[in-house]
Amino acid sequence: MRMTRTRVVAALLGVSLLVGTAGCGGDSTESTTADGVDKVTVNSLEILSLAPMMVADAKGFFGKHKVQVEFSNADIYSRLAVQGQGKLDVNIPGVGGALFNAINQGMRVRAVADRQQYRCASDNLLLARTEAFDGGLKSVADLKGKKVAILAKGSTTEYWLDRALSSVGLKQSDLGQIVTLSYPDTVNALKSGAVDAGFLVQPLAYQLISDGQAKRITAMNEVAPNEEQGLITMSQEFIEKRPEAAARWMAGWLEGVRYYQDPANKDEVIRIIAERTKVPAETISKLYGTDQWPYMDPNGRVDTATVMAEDGKWLIDNKVVEKLPEVSNWYDGSVVDAALKIVGEVPANRDCASVQKLES
Repeated sequence: MRMTRTRVVAALLGVSLLVGTAGCGGDSTESTTADGVDKVTVNSLEILSLAPMMVADAKGFFGKHKVQVEFSNADIYSRLAVQGQGKLDVNIPGVGGALFNAINQGMRVRAVADRQQYRCASDNLLLARTEAFDGGLKSVADLKGKKVAILAKGSTTEYWLDRALSSVGLKQSDLGQIVTLSYPDTVNALKSGAVDAGFLVQPLAYQLISDGQAKRITAMNEVAPNEEQGLITMSQEFIEKRPEAAARWMAGWLEGVRYYQDPANKDEVIRIIAERTKVPAETISKLYGTDQWPYMDPNGRVDTATVMAEDGKWLIDNKVVEKLPEVSNWYDGSVVDAALKIVGEVPANRDCASVQKLES
């Protein structure tokens, strides 16, 4: 069964810096219900890399820890300001300029946990349209003189492009042209031949491959191995004034991550993701267990060293941020520490040998 473009776009709206989703739930003024359950406002998206959120909600892991989640699905980055005002408890930004600039501007927001790491897997591919691939565009080195789509200047896709190009001795000026397009628009551009190559998130990338309209050049876990790609942030007001609620919400998230990653739960996880994203289960199952099945640290640990050494250097060199805030100014590990006292710590050894490569 093939996914229609309408369903794909619906599942992916809001993924990029450029594409926002409509609809945003109102900010709650009452933080606790009459029976002592804490209300927690969470901005999330129903995309593959946030499957643990869907699982934790569907399986009742938040409720188990006496948390009632009120979801919104607004633009991640516009909500940072709202979160900084204490009017949103939990958000899901990527590592990058938007978050660090918000911190530098004094917004009271802190990263508290990992939500995606590129350890043997990612959720994004650099694709070439099939005609270009068959004509010789089979590797990053073959991008010379070609037209390539990224999300935006200063975005993670530009960071990946620079890393990929530098690995083969090229730079952006060696390309024919760089254009900025949203993920859905990149799909159309690859189909029409308006670009030769572009970055696509899952499941958009897989759908284009399965339709025979694009082929894989490289995966982002190959370009930026072990990258700390996505974060969970909380408002400082939430952390400071309601630490127990923050810890219990985090306990629910961690249980969602662990359930999602357990192969014994494969069928149930696929069912939940398919139901929430409106993407056919057949499509989700093709990604399961491959290097395009997102990975999250089961103990919520954030790899701050990688952020500061690799991502951070690029952000500074490309003037996306004026300075990198000290780790203590953007990351607070106390919430995860408290949550692990509730759900315990589990082994976090990543077995790369078991991860299959998603082929074109």
